[in-house]
Amino acid sequence: MTVSNVINNKPNVRPQTRARVLAAIEATGYQVNPLARALAGGRARVLSVLTRQQNLPYVTEVLMGAAQTAEELGYDLIVLMAGSRTDSDLSPMARLSAGTLLIQPPPDVRARYPHLPAHLVSVDGPSDRPLTVDNASGALAATRYLIGLGHTRIAFISGMDAHARRLAGTPHGTPGVGEDAPQRLNAYLHAMQQAGLDVPAGYVQSGDYSKRSGEDATRRLLALPDPPTAIFASGDAMAVGAVHTLQNLGLRVPEDLSVIGFDDLPMAAQARPALTTVRQPLREMGAEGVRLLVRLAEGEALPGGPPAPFPTELIVRASAAPPGR
Repeated sequence: MTVSNVINNKPNVRPQTRARVLAAIEATGYQVNPLARALAGGRARVLSVLTRQQNLPYVTEVLMGAAQTAEELGYDLIVLMAGSRTDSDLSPMARLSAGTLLIQPPPDVRARYPHLPAHLVSVDGPSDRPLTVDNASGALAATRYLIGLGHTRIAFISGMDAHARRLAGTPHGTPGVGEDAPQRLNAYLHAMQQAGLDVPAGYVQSGDYSKRSGEDATRRLLALPDPPTAIFASGDAMAVGAVHTLQNLGLRVPEDLSVIGFDDLPMAAQARPALTTVRQPLREMGAEGVRLLVRLAEGEALPGGPPAPFPTELIVRASAAPPGR
């Protein structure tokens, strides 16, 4: 009890005793285990992150912002990664924390993980405090940029479930959570329609934000009777997959075919050619998620309703140019 009082800086310890305990702590190299403290006291300066083992480049960027901000605010951060097993429930671990940041959670996150703490903030997914970006303006900017370069045959590689959600009736520009894929698809279609351009059968291909899905979609696009001169992929990994497929087939980017992505992950600037893409501020979103959780954990009353979407920005690099022959 005396050691605990010293560690927690309680005043009811004699100075001589405090000095002896601190000397013993320094001599043994003892460090406080925040999870053990949480188990003992039911609450600690610990936040958790719950995410899936998919789209890891995206997740990593959000985590970087979350981890830095948690450290600045004096909170520890534990990261829990859910796999493909449906019977695995990591939420008891998250319950030890003061709040959980959800990255791309499923729509039924509360039902799937019943032991999550009361305070939830999400990035690209459902929660009481969802953080998202202005997907529509970003996708409009990318499509209009290609149209402005002179492209009329522009294909689109969508993210997961975009077709199904669009068929369910998600209109262009509708604000929503976890709706990145249909919002970007609808904005692309809207820009094409505004410009009076057709979207032939096969010009919208499905992907899952992985590089492999971008490669597969690009091969399907090149097999069309009238293939596109430009590809807008709804994620950077899919765009990089498109570039690699084109190059492996002896085509030049952007001389033969232009490619644009969405995210501005580090791989976008590192690609050759460097990828033109739509930047969404993933690190800033992770940082803001942690700030919101800390405010909630410390009892602050926050305004109702979801936070305003983060802005997007078109980052012009070298992978898009006027159409060639």
